[in-house]
Amino acid sequence: MLSCWLLSKCDCKKEKEKKANCFLKMLTNSSEFRTTLTRCVTTNPCDTLLPILDNLQGFLCTKESFSSPPFEELLTAVQTRLPDLLQASAGSEAVFTVLEVACNIRRLHTKSSSVCDSQDLKMVCKVIQLLVRDAHLVAMTTTAGINYLYITLLQTAAMDDFRILSVIITNSALLQKLQHCLSNVGQQELSLESGDSSSSGTGQCIAAGLLVAALAKFEQHGSVKASHVVTVTVEWLFAASSSTDQRLQACALQLWTTWFISNCHSSVLRVYRDQRLSMLRDEDVGLSISSRDLRLLLLILQRQIYMDVGLVHHSAVRCLQVALAYSRQKNTALAQHLVLQPWSQTLLQALADKCESGLSASAFFSLLLLLIEESVHSTTVDGLITQTFQYVCNVPLDRILPSTASCLCTDVIYRVLTSGYRSHLDKQLLTSLTSRLTTLQEKLIAGVSPIEGHWKPDIILQGATLMCRDLCLVRRRLELKDVTKLLHLLQ
Repeated sequence: MLSCWLLSKCDCKKEKEKKANCFLKMLTNSSEFRTTLTRCVTTNPCDTLLPILDNLQGFLCTKESFSSPPFEELLTAVQTRLPDLLQASAGSEAVFTVLEVACNIRRLHTKSSSVCDSQDLKMVCKVIQLLVRDAHLVAMTTTAGINYLYITLLQTAAMDDFRILSVIITNSALLQKLQHCLSNVGQQELSLESGDSSSSGTGQCIAAGLLVAALAKFEQHGSVKASHVVTVTVEWLFAASSSTDQRLQACALQLWTTWFISNCHSSVLRVYRDQRLSMLRDEDVGLSISSRDLRLLLLILQRQIYMDVGLVHHSAVRCLQVALAYSRQKNTALAQHLVLQPWSQTLLQALADKCESGLSASAFFSLLLLLIEESVHSTTVDGLITQTFQYVCNVPLDRILPSTASCLCTDVIYRVLTSGYRSHLDKQLLTSLTSRLTTLQEKLIAGVSPIEGHWKPDIILQGATLMCRDLCLVRRRLELKDVTKLLHLLQ
């Protein structure tokens, strides 16, 4: 009886809502219902299971995390049938639901994200076929398909498994599809877009940009090169970076960042200026981006870091770091000029006031380190160096240990102790620092390990778009040798 009810279709809107509410209540509270549902998913033909997926998607999309054992068997059963469900739904509106369920299972189901088996490879290949062969695929379905490739790539690459990367990056038809999605939204449209526009071309444009950025990020780990180069103009990236849609901003910043990380020579991503500048300066020699554009980018980044919007802030901090590293590698004088602008210290002071946030702390220490490396002496910088030492002396140890910001903090301390800044520090403060570092050293010797295992991508659902907030962030753990080195300098 329960199986028949699960597989039945409702034509009336009120009946659908009533069944959906009942489904959610029983799924949450009844183990017998979950067992029957799992059996239905496992044994029934795929075309009869589509009504169940509608209700299951209504349950999954409301969850931000998911680690409940009673649901593991059900989600595993659904995931196993996904390739066949996608094939059964081809040509119908149900294909969107199948892709949405697939994305949410990947996002929430811990077991599914830790391995890549033959079913995952089969599903990826079927999604690629759907995207490249169906020219009339609606935008929301295209977005969901690209989302699935994106989240699967992130999770498998995080486990040092690059098979999905190889499948995607060598498929020229798919890369051309991503190019089409990006090119479909022009600069003027970008400045007008806001809010959740997944039903328009903007949703698929963002999804495509994020996937290209992820490919550019991980291509250095794979043994194959892209079969097609996706091109993006400098003008388009600036327009997206300044858009009112935070997803577009984050997408553009991740494209900038991965391009700089590749030393502007990615096999899958090419950034170029559509309108050539009438005059280049001497400092532009050897740069793949003009010094004028680099200055404008840094102004945009500093504004976004100052605004401290979480979705964009992650990407802006890392983009600032790699853009300056790139400029320093190519032109030391230009890099120094960029760092020494007065607004750098203004931003630094603003970040210092927000250091309770782990992310703001990372941005603060990164920017302070840049100024110290350029030997900037000012009341602001000297005061913030003292504040950094006080931070280490006073913050609880359980907050120091797991924090990537702490590694940047120790970098700052090391630079200060090995430079002329040390003479400005109070002896009592140095004594307090020695005591705190000794305690921290004992914790690390006892085996307290800040970050264990592989990197787990921080993936969130933003509107209809899946986004990895920490794609390009460098994750480090505080090690015993770092603390010991500082203590040796303090002796």
